[in-house]
Amino acid sequence: MGAYEYDDNGTIFNYFVISFLSLVLVPATYSVLAAKKGQTAGTEGHVRGLPECPCDGCKLKRDRVARRKVAEKGFVSAKSLLLIVGWLVFAAVAYQTATTKIADAGLWDPYEILGVSTSATASEVKKAFRKLSLKYHPDKVTEESEKEAAAVVYNDLAKAQKVLTDDEARKTWDEFGHPDGRQALQLGIALPKYLVESKNNMMVLFVYGSVFGILMPLLVAKWWYTSKNMNNDKISHETMGTLYKEVKDQMRINTLLDVVFKADDLLDAVTYSKSEKAILESLGDQVSAEIGKYGIIFESRKKYIKVEDALLHKVQILLFSHFCRFQLPDPKLAAEQALVAERAALVVVGILQICAARFWLAPAIAAIELRQSIVQAVIPTKGPLGQLPHVTLETLKHFVTLKKRTTCPREIVELDDEVRKEAFSIMPSQHADEMSKVAEQYPIVRINKANFAVAGEEFITPGSIVTLTVQLEHITPSEARREKREGVIPVDVTPPTVAESEVKPPTWFDKQGLEPFPTHCPYFPTEKSSSWWVLMGNLENNRLISLGKVSNAGPPGAPPQTCKLQFQAPPNAGSWKFYVFVKNDCNMGCDLTIEMTLTVIDAPELSAEIIEDDISEPGEDTIAGQMAAIKSGKIPGESGAKGVRDDVDDSSDSDDSDSD
Repeated sequence: MGAYEYDDNGTIFNYFVISFLSLVLVPATYSVLAAKKGQTAGTEGHVRGLPECPCDGCKLKRDRVARRKVAEKGFVSAKSLLLIVGWLVFAAVAYQTATTKIADAGLWDPYEILGVSTSATASEVKKAFRKLSLKYHPDKVTEESEKEAAAVVYNDLAKAQKVLTDDEARKTWDEFGHPDGRQALQLGIALPKYLVESKNNMMVLFVYGSVFGILMPLLVAKWWYTSKNMNNDKISHETMGTLYKEVKDQMRINTLLDVVFKADDLLDAVTYSKSEKAILESLGDQVSAEIGKYGIIFESRKKYIKVEDALLHKVQILLFSHFCRFQLPDPKLAAEQALVAERAALVVVGILQICAARFWLAPAIAAIELRQSIVQAVIPTKGPLGQLPHVTLETLKHFVTLKKRTTCPREIVELDDEVRKEAFSIMPSQHADEMSKVAEQYPIVRINKANFAVAGEEFITPGSIVTLTVQLEHITPSEARREKREGVIPVDVTPPTVAESEVKPPTWFDKQGLEPFPTHCPYFPTEKSSSWWVLMGNLENNRLISLGKVSNAGPPGAPPQTCKLQFQAPPNAGSWKFYVFVKNDCNMGCDLTIEMTLTVIDAPELSAEIIEDDISEPGEDTIAGQMAAIKSGKIPGESGAKGVRDDVDDSSDSDDSDSD
């Protein structure tokens, strides 16, 4: 019958606890530190020496984000507190394990005790016993404190001598490892004994029931509820259903905005009470007056028949007030305004997904541009210059009438000194400097390469799977000014070679060292990093062919990043014109568009060219060559003989010339 040995000092069980805590704490700590590093980089804007943004909006946002973090999470978040407690437990268990002495008695071995070999004779065993007895016999030990320990050793010596001098006992030991023969099976359990003692049953059951009966079901239920009601982009399924019904193929920004207002995620973000009516009407009047300057008509006061009508109108007022960059004094309205703006940006991603599924180009482009307006807090009709500080309607009119018409931040960066002086003549120098510095924080990309290819093939045939490769490079403002002076570098549209088309794109691990570029969005509630959508489509029939994304193009001067889009070639041969749109996810006026031609060669034409170029006529010494000669009326072998004679004549002439 087996016997169980428990981990009485807890050392082995401690190793299990340390291993388990390591598996949980190390990745959790890494994720928290990485998130804090990203938030710090996004808030401070310190990317490769990029100075902290001087605009008033960014200063207010830094203060607002700091206050919100303190108000919502305190100085230490719940996750950070749990990590601290976890590491303290880890340190305590590790210290206990390191300082606990393990009593390792080892196996009782008579040969080892007497210090003799396994082949020792009985006389050698007795001689070793007598020698050790002189040292460890209790009567030979003079110190009283050492007599007890010596007695234990002497008893082991006597037992070992008895076993090894008895032929029967020695044979049993050599066979079974014990003088009494085969012993019961002993199993070690890496659990402290107190966990299985009857007096601790209630405590163990309580902990077990709390973890596996309460905590784990709650976590699983929370995860299930979230995954059941939302997709991977944190958009509710109800909202996606609304978008599926409301989004149409010819929608533009203004009509898409009406669809966004109706999203369930936005309606659930606000509450309405009659006490807010006066405040909302006043805010609605301000919104209506401001957006009216840019051609948008908004009814600021409405009579509500249902609560849903009030919620819809409140969502409209709050999102439009976000576009106008109004700072709301009421804390509740300010929090709802931030939540509405944040969810509206997510809802637009849902619209883009529906457009991609239905292959609609126009609403897909409009959705990206609407998302840019939401992140930048700019009235959609105001234009890209509205992203910059101190820009009013009069400022926009002035920049449009310049000698070099200026409509976006990149064009401000590229202005020469003379035009720059004229452009900023209508504002104080402090505002002009701030506007110039902020303009340089907006990303400027260049398309280095854009080409079509079929992997492993030299030509594109009807119905083949084509890969569009677009290479983007984030350039510095100084490079943009140089290109303005010297001319823009043309896009390389040369098709790749067969070997280049088979090269695999960089993996996720290859991109980990690339530092993200923070987006300048002082009025958006959260931090954003710059990413780029790449769309390929046909404007004539409003068809979106393919859609991809460069999630991180890096800071200015980073290595070029590549986006690969795959689609099926047209079913017929010919030349097909498409447009490739590169649009920033969060910034207005940074987009690029190029026109490309896809040449498709019909398979029969392609095979005929290959046969004509690469396959020679059959030789007359073959059966096929002789059959061809008979059909043509020639004598088989005649041309071959003539060729041989010609070769001989040529060789003779050359020999003669050499001899001369």
